[in-house]
Amino acid sequence: MRSAIQVVILTQAALHRAAWRALLSAQPDIEIVGTAAENEATASLFEAGRPATVLADIHGLTPAFVRELVERSKPAGILALVVSYELAEILPLLRAGALGCISGDASVADLARAIIAVGRGELSLPPDVAGRALAALARGETPGATLIEPLTGREKETLALLARGYSNKDIAQSLFLSVRTVEAHLRNIYGKLAVRSRTEAALWAVQQGYGGEDK
Repeated sequence: MRSAIQVVILTQAALHRAAWRALLSAQPDIEIVGTAAENEATASLFEAGRPATVLADIHGLTPAFVRELVERSKPAGILALVVSYELAEILPLLRAGALGCISGDASVADLARAIIAVGRGELSLPPDVAGRALAALARGETPGATLIEPLTGREKETLALLARGYSNKDIAQSLFLSVRTVEAHLRNIYGKLAVRSRTEAALWAVQQGYGGEDK
C-alpha cells in the first residue's frame, strides 16, 4: 500500500494557511504535516523516506525563491500556485526546480492529483500545457543524457507519453498496464539514459522527437 503524500503548505498569510489546510485535509492519500510562512521551516516538517510535496502559494513567486525552496526542502517536490499557465510564467519556475504548477482556477480534484504526482517525483502540468512546456525547456537545454542501451518497444511507448507530460497513471491507462509496471519501465529508462529524474528523461525524449508521433 502506498504511503500518503506528506504536504507542507507554504504561504505568508495565516488565513490562507488555514484555508488550504481545511480544503486539503479531507482529500484521500494526502496528509497535511504542517504549514509555514517562510521556506526555512519546511524541511523539518517532513518525515524522512516518505513522498512529500510543498504547496507554494507565494505572491510574486520568483525563480530565486523556488531554487532556495528546492534546496531547503529536498527531497520534497515543489508545486507552485500560479496565476496562469502562460509559458512566460511557468517556465522560469520549472527551470528553477519546481516539479509542477497549478492554477488558482483548478478544481480541488486537479489540485489533489497534482500534489500526489509531484510528491512522487512526477512533472505535473495540464496535458495541453505539458507538451509545450517540455518542448520549450528542451530547446533551451543542452542534451545531458546519452542512450547507453537500446530501449524496448514498451519503453519507447512509455517515453513518448512521458514526453507529452502524462502522469504514471495516465501512461498506465493509455498502454493498458499497471502503474507499477509503468514505474518499472521508467526505472529501466532512467538507467539506460543514465539520468536521475523524470524531467531529465522527458527533456531527452522531447529533444529526440518522442513528444510527437510514436517512435
